Amino acid sequence: MAGGHWTEDLFVGHDEIFLRIHELGWAAGEEQARDLKVVLDRFGVPEGGRILDVPCGIGRHSTRLAKLGYRVLGLDLAPAYVRRAQDLAEGEGVADRARFRVGDMRDLEHAVSQDERPFDAALNLWTSLGYYGEETDVAVLEGYRNLVRPGGLMVLYAVNRDWLVRHFDPQGFEEFGDLVHIEDRHLDLDASWMRNRWRFFRKKGEDLEGIATIALEHRVYSLHELRSLFERAGWHVEGAFGGYRMEPASFDLSALLVIGRK
Repeated sequence: MAGGHWTEDLFVGHDEIFLRIHELGWAAGEEQARDLKVVLDRFGVPEGGRILDVPCGIGRHSTRLAKLGYRVLGLDLAPAYVRRAQDLAEGEGVADRARFRVGDMRDLEHAVSQDERPFDAALNLWTSLGYYGEETDVAVLEGYRNLVRPGGLMVLYAVNRDWLVRHFDPQGFEEFGDLVHIEDRHLDLDASWMRNRWRFFRKKGEDLEGIATIALEHRVYSLHELRSLFERAGWHVEGAFGGYRMEPASFDLSALLVIGRK
């Protein structure tokens, strides 16, 4: 994947790495989906409504929302994640209500057919905005808006830039079974971009075997900046919170949950 964007390198070229991380995050999706249902109920999404989840990963939210009665279409850039999402939906008995295919959030117009529209709500979760820069983010949000019905929702979950500044740590370390992930982080305060180097290793006894090193960067946003993006894309912001449980946004909460209405 040399010369391509880091998203292609990480999510497609090294799909087995992030697939492991998705798998270990699968269990958390059940509680998060229940919290999302409370959000959707509060903002008027009907029982059994149609939901677009992009990017969907392995469907940890889509499949659980389908179990709660919604009809969900999930799109993701990585074919491996889509295949796994389909398998998991079948295993959970909701393949008739949770469907998945390969698709890019930058080209939703061609990824979603006319007979699949409109949706009651669109989801962009797990800090999946900011990968391609601010102008592309506005275009992405416009793409979601074009696919929901009048009065429909946009639900965005993203890292809180102000929390990053207050609690910034230049290095990070995580273990996912025998997979080790080491981050070297740089926060460009002038441009509000995270410019990181992610290194992945596999445990071999007491040693580590290198798997991949990936340089990645993404734009991070404060709440007022996300509000501006939504407004530029034609959404009316109806709510802004510090997480799935709609707690008040705070400098000391790592996430932002922004709700827009068409």
